[in-house]
Formats: sequence, C-alpha cells, structure tokens
Amino acid sequence: MIRRATQALCKLVLLASMSVTAPAWAQLPAPVDDLLKKVGIPAESVAVYVQRVDQEQPLVNHQGEKPMNTASTMKLLTTYAGLELLGPAYRWRTELYADGKVEQGVLQGDLVIRGRGDPYLLSADMRQMLEDLRLAGVEEIRGDIVIDTDYFADKYYDTAVFDDKPHSPYNAAPNAFAVNIKSTSFHFLENKGKLSIEADPDLEEIHIKNEVKLVKGECGDWRNRLRFTVEPLLEPHANQVTVTFMGEYAVSCQDKTLELSVLDDGPYAYNLLRNHWQSLGGKHYGAWRYGKVPAGAEPLVSHDSPPLSEIIRTINKYSNNLMVRQLFMTIGAERAASPVMEADSIHVIQAWLASKGLRFPELILENGSGLSRNERISAQHMAAFLLAAYASPVMPEYLSALPIPSVDGTMANRLRNSPSRGSAHLKTGTITGVSALAGYVHDHKGRRWVTVIMVNDPKSSASRTAQDALIDWVYQQP
Repeated sequence: MIRRATQALCKLVLLASMSVTAPAWAQLPAPVDDLLKKVGIPAESVAVYVQRVDQEQPLVNHQGEKPMNTASTMKLLTTYAGLELLGPAYRWRTELYADGKVEQGVLQGDLVIRGRGDPYLLSADMRQMLEDLRLAGVEEIRGDIVIDTDYFADKYYDTAVFDDKPHSPYNAAPNAFAVNIKSTSFHFLENKGKLSIEADPDLEEIHIKNEVKLVKGECGDWRNRLRFTVEPLLEPHANQVTVTFMGEYAVSCQDKTLELSVLDDGPYAYNLLRNHWQSLGGKHYGAWRYGKVPAGAEPLVSHDSPPLSEIIRTINKYSNNLMVRQLFMTIGAERAASPVMEADSIHVIQAWLASKGLRFPELILENGSGLSRNERISAQHMAAFLLAAYASPVMPEYLSALPIPSVDGTMANRLRNSPSRGSAHLKTGTITGVSALAGYVHDHKGRRWVTVIMVNDPKSSASRTAQDALIDWVYQQP
C-alpha cells in the first residue's frame, strides 16, 4: 500500500510539473490580451514567444512561427553576430598617410585618410588625430586631402531615405569614413524672449535662416511644431547649404536640440577636418577629393575606436541606426570581401547562423538595423538566437549592452512604477506600423526568460502598455 501511495504521489508531482512547464501554444497572457483588445489591436497582428533559458519548451508561443517586421529589434541579431564573428575586443582603425615627403614641417603632397568603417569616430577623435599629426612634424599640407572610403562599396556615397525623411540622422547611410555620426546638432536657445539657433559643429558651409515664431504655452511635442528646409547653394562646388527653420517654438521649451544630417559625407568630413586643422595652427593649400591610398604612401598616425563591446552599448542602448549599419558592413568586409556590399554581410550572417544550427528560412535581412519595410523574422526564431546568445561566451558583453527598464537607454522611462523595473535587459523597436520588444527578463525568483513580442499593425504604437504588461507577467511567474 505504501508503495502504491508513493507511486501515486510521484504521478501527481509529475503531472503538476507538466502543468507548469507545458506551453500555452496559442494563448496570450490575459493581461496582454485585455490591453490589446482595449486599443483595438487584434491578436492576429501580434506574435509572442516566452521561454525560460533553462527549459526546452516555451511558456508562451502565440503565432511564434509567423514572419514579422522587427523594427530595431533586428539590431539584436547584428550585434550578436558582430560579437561572435569579430570578437568583443575588435577595434576599427582610421589611418593618415603622406603621399609625398615631409620636409621642415611641410607635406609636399597629399594627406590621405583611410577610413575602415569606424561607427563612432567623433569630432574629438578627428581633432586628436590632427594633434598627433602636428606632433609627427606636419604643419602645412601643400596637396589635397584625399579620403579613401574603398572599404565600403561606392553606392554608400548616396543618402538612403526611409519614410521620406532624408535629413533625419537615422537615414544616414554607411560610409567607411563616417565622422561624428554624420550629424549636426542645431541648438534652439531661448533668452529673454528671443530665440537663437546655433549649429554644432559650427561650419561656415552651414547657413541658418531663423523664421521660427516664439510663442507662449506648453512645450509639448515641440519637434512637430517646427518645420525646416535644406537647400544647397547653387554655386558650383560650393558644398554649402542653407537650413531654414519655420513654425512655432514655445518659450517654456527653453533650450532644445534637433539633430539633422544636412551636408553630404565628403564635404562634412572635410570641412570638420579643416576647421580642426586651422584651429590647431595647421595650414592647407589644396582641395579635397575621394581617392585611394597609393602604393608607397607613408603612414603617419592612426586612431583606434573603442572595442566592439563598448560600441554595441551605444548601438543597443540608444538604438543608433548608422552605427549598427557600419557594424553590419564591417562584418561582411572582414569575413567576405572589400569593397563590401550589404549582400556580402547578409551571406556571412546567414552562413554563421547555419554553422550554429540556426536555420531561419523566413529571415529577411536588408541592412541589419531594422530600419526597413522588408526585414523580418519570426518571434520563435528571434527567441532562438537570443537563447544561443545566452549560452555564448559573449553573453556578458551582449546582455550588458541592452537597455534596462526604468534605468537607461530607450527603456529609461518604461516600467517605472512596476515591480519588474531594473530586472530586464530589453531592446525596443519602433517604426510606423511596427512596435516590438525583445530580450531577457529576470523574474522575482531569479530565473531568466527570453521574451519576444512583435506587433505589426497600423495601431502598433498603442501596444506599449501591453508590451509592458507582458514583462510584468513574466517577472511574476510562480
């Protein structure tokens, strides 16, 4: 009898265990389902996949096999691939060469800059290189400034356009010599009832025309109350633009900053370099042009980027599109061929996934950033590579680069009054008609769950509360 009772008890324990771990294959958690219904988003527009990292079956799999547009959550795949294929310590190197002799402080020839795709080559880094050039004995450049961008294919000299906003920084296209994230900061400064607009960096090629009306009232969505136009000067080879700002700006806004990309890559990089060179007392008597480092050119100075493990923190914490596209191209250049095309990087990443046993037939990659109407993957397969990343040696670097709810990055203002605040590492993704959230949730019992939710619907922007409810639901799992 004791043996029979013991067997019965074991059977009950087994059944209880199965009831906890069995997947709710098509069922959305009730709080999530209720909030989606409240904002009019049908369950058919949503994919959700939740799986504990130490379990073989998901807890939730709602339309997990359905291909979905990802928005910026696709950065999760590109940064994971970068860490494994390039290594966390990988650095980008930018080099300066002399195509001519340096005699008594004068370079009798061209200064050649070789870009290698650095995603985070800032204005201060360029200045440091030029300071090093002065220390190397160069005071005057009698030839041209030659910019070698051959590491990436020529097509990236043109600006990509998404949602018909060519001057938005997120539309900046990859370039092997992308300086200062190819962006100009326009500072709106209110002082005693007057509004001034200043550009940083302050380049003489950027002319500002201020037609903004200063008004009273709440600041609100101040960006949408402004309009601007960017018009190139018609003079040949002027490489100058006039940026005209119009609309209204509330006094209560005080000081704000608007980031825009208004100059082409080459003129922007050269003009910034020229400004720094002149401020350091250097002289330049030539022009600038694209070209290649000639055989026999003498290396002068170089600059190394921060390691990839640090670069991906900026990429994922703040969802920087240009930086992740630079990384995407670098993966192809290092592992396939250069000059690199996006197709090379796509092939490399697909082959890398296959080598890990991760075969995603529905996966569509375009630029690796999610800034695309074509890029897509299923929630189940996004969860699959997140699980693989968790088991990877690069896991610590990968997780630490993701935004933390109520703490930093794009999640800084989310889940602030939730018990799950500070207990997850999650990447957001938003474009018109797409809203997504994916990453890892550390629940109240110390267990970690891969969690993915993707919404493809005209009302997707209203799904944020449902996404947050999913994180809370996972955090509170019994």
